[in-house]
Amino acid sequence: MSKSNESELSRLRKENEEQRKALATLSAQLSEALAGNKELLAQIKELQQKLDILLVQYKKRNRKDFGPKTERRNPQKAIEQPSAPKKPKAVGSAADDAGSDGNVSRKHIHRHKVPTEPVEHPVSEEDAICPNCQIETAPVGIKLSYQLDKIVNTLRRYEHQQEVRACQTCKQYIVTAKKPAEAQGQFSPALRADIIVGRFGDGLPHNRQEKRFKRENATIPRSTQSDCSIDSALTLQGLWELLQAEIHESKIIKTDDSEIKVQDRALKGRMRKGKMTVYVTKSLTAFDFSPDQSFHKNIEFLRTFSGLVQADAARGFDALYRDGTKIEVGCNAHSRRKYFDCLPVAPVACNYILNIYEKLYDVEREFKDSSPAQRLAARRSRSKPLIKKLRRKIDSLKRTLNPTSPLLLAIEYTLNHWIALTRFLKDPDLDIDNNLAEQAIKTFVLMRKNSLFVGSDVGGKAAAIHLSFLASCAQNKIDPVAYLTDVFTRISTTPPEQLSQLLPNHWAQFRKASILQARPSESNSSKMP
Repeated sequence: MSKSNESELSRLRKENEEQRKALATLSAQLSEALAGNKELLAQIKELQQKLDILLVQYKKRNRKDFGPKTERRNPQKAIEQPSAPKKPKAVGSAADDAGSDGNVSRKHIHRHKVPTEPVEHPVSEEDAICPNCQIETAPVGIKLSYQLDKIVNTLRRYEHQQEVRACQTCKQYIVTAKKPAEAQGQFSPALRADIIVGRFGDGLPHNRQEKRFKRENATIPRSTQSDCSIDSALTLQGLWELLQAEIHESKIIKTDDSEIKVQDRALKGRMRKGKMTVYVTKSLTAFDFSPDQSFHKNIEFLRTFSGLVQADAARGFDALYRDGTKIEVGCNAHSRRKYFDCLPVAPVACNYILNIYEKLYDVEREFKDSSPAQRLAARRSRSKPLIKKLRRKIDSLKRTLNPTSPLLLAIEYTLNHWIALTRFLKDPDLDIDNNLAEQAIKTFVLMRKNSLFVGSDVGGKAAAIHLSFLASCAQNKIDPVAYLTDVFTRISTTPPEQLSQLLPNHWAQFRKASILQARPSESNSSKMP
């Protein structure tokens, strides 16, 4: 081989070696870049998970503070064929003020069972003469219109004059006439009932009621009103215990709770957190106050109860079901709400699940007023397949989600309480959710919103007693003012064995016809001289 060929071969080998080194360097750089990309992808995935959680929290907080409370949504159904346009109603026509039966609409201000006082408006003498014929016209009918009025200054003060007699012979025997039970105390039964309903039913704190009474030329300080509320609660405590005992005899109890601030002068901040718990049955509702947020009072309240307890999945209730005398029933509204909150991060999957819940609730609404046998048959034939479809969907989703996904947390909630959530399929007396208890506790939430806190544990218990009777009155559709007025009038003279007749569900049967027809002020005027 010539020298020129050897030098050329050496040069090529050298270039080949340099290219191999460059290739190795590029391979190392590529591997490093790929490894960096994997780290970046992992970081992006982690940030996306955190963003999903923050997005759910932001949407939930934003809706709570500024948005509607309802959980309605647009399921994006298929576009239907446009129907024939409806004919617009004439403005001012009779159909505007009438319902489907031609009567005044239920929401019309004049559809009320209030006393009606006729006011005649005759035609003047001048207008009664026909301008064309110059003769007097004849009556042909009456045009009716209505106007609501408010009678102010309804407070009045009774001066009870008790006769005092003495023996003129011995000068020792002195007798004073006795006052009836309703004449005892600083306030009449009707005024006590009005203060309690205003405070705990209408959400009017005592300072606002004090201003209201001042407009009627009466000064009732809020401290006096507070004493009246506590004294009234002591009067009703025995009846409240009977109400609690009757609730324990029910088959199903629905329960929910909410926190309340309690003024405590022994603490540095002078405030601690307690809670108010509601217990709902078919005919009665009871509230119970707890000075702290533990579940000791809940367990103590339900200690003698045996049956079904429908509540949310709070861990404090786990001890309640251990003895086997109480069976847990879940709330599908809580389960559905978790998927509704996850709509921003997984709209397709959540809409699919929410559509299933919508169909379940359609079945419940359709057979709400049906017999238990019909409701049970509908649940077995229509709701049970939907529940199976829901289970298949969440099982398939669970395998595809990362551990920190908000949707996975919602799925785990449903799966962990699956037996309790599906128990309504086997018992027609059970509801699909615990919304009745959540609606019942709104009375307390309104009171808390306006009053902010209770002054002591005694005040908290008094609030629980009054809320129990007001909620039970609403449940039995009776006037709470008329009910409490009658109870305060008769409770001190009612024998203990007949005291249960004063419970709202029994009172509605024995006294509803007579009490609701007479206004409280009229009944008091007939009893008091």
